[in-house]
Amino acid sequence: MSKSIGGKIAKYTFKAIGLLLVFGTIGILLWRMFSSGNPKSMKTLMVNEATYEAWQAAEAEGRDMVMYSQKQDEITRAEHNYGYFSVTKNLFIEDANQVQVLFRYNNSTLRHLQEDYDLPEVPGRDEDLYDLTLYVAYDLTPLDTTDNAGNDPASVKFVRYYPSEMTSAKKNLYNYRKFVFDGVDMTVTENPVLAVYVDIYYKDDVDYEKDAYGTLCIYDYLAEKKPYELTGSDKDALEAFKASLETAQE
Repeated sequence: MSKSIGGKIAKYTFKAIGLLLVFGTIGILLWRMFSSGNPKSMKTLMVNEATYEAWQAAEAEGRDMVMYSQKQDEITRAEHNYGYFSVTKNLFIEDANQVQVLFRYNNSTLRHLQEDYDLPEVPGRDEDLYDLTLYVAYDLTPLDTTDNAGNDPASVKFVRYYPSEMTSAKKNLYNYRKFVFDGVDMTVTENPVLAVYVDIYYKDDVDYEKDAYGTLCIYDYLAEKKPYELTGSDKDALEAFKASLETAQE
């Protein structure tokens, strides 16, 4: 084999390897992007009595339920929990005084949990490992907007809300927990809501007097509210709940 032919073979071989690396990297990135989307079951509205009654009342009035979400920082970014947790979807249902939160973490977060708490092994994906609550800031001095950013008890009151329901799912590398919080009135006027935070604690280290393992803001009174319209799956879920009530009454 001549040197020229050998050189050409080597050239094409390296070129082929380079192309494989480039397209392989692109393929992995695309797979990660599409596989990280919320599971279909997690996208659908969770329906309980409060949700159903609000829907029925709105239907009777010939209007849609007042529902919206906000775009906030979706992933924890502190040094001690960088990339651990995210809220991929939030939904505020004003008519039902309800908030729904879709919480996500990947498998690497489980390994970090083992390291952070010196656990004997990596916890399983099906375990419910995290205590998740809403921490809501209310404005005690609504006529004075200069003190809204502080934590002075004279100007801001914090109230913690606990979930009434939870469901779970898995998709590829990601683990999902969807929470429903009832009794959260976002329309209160005497002490308007300034912010809503999601506090995340490890289930065996829950102390609300300490800083949370992770915290994410899902609502800010200055941020834009993005209206939400019921999807076909949402309406099916509402109708299914209605049917279950009718069956129970028979």
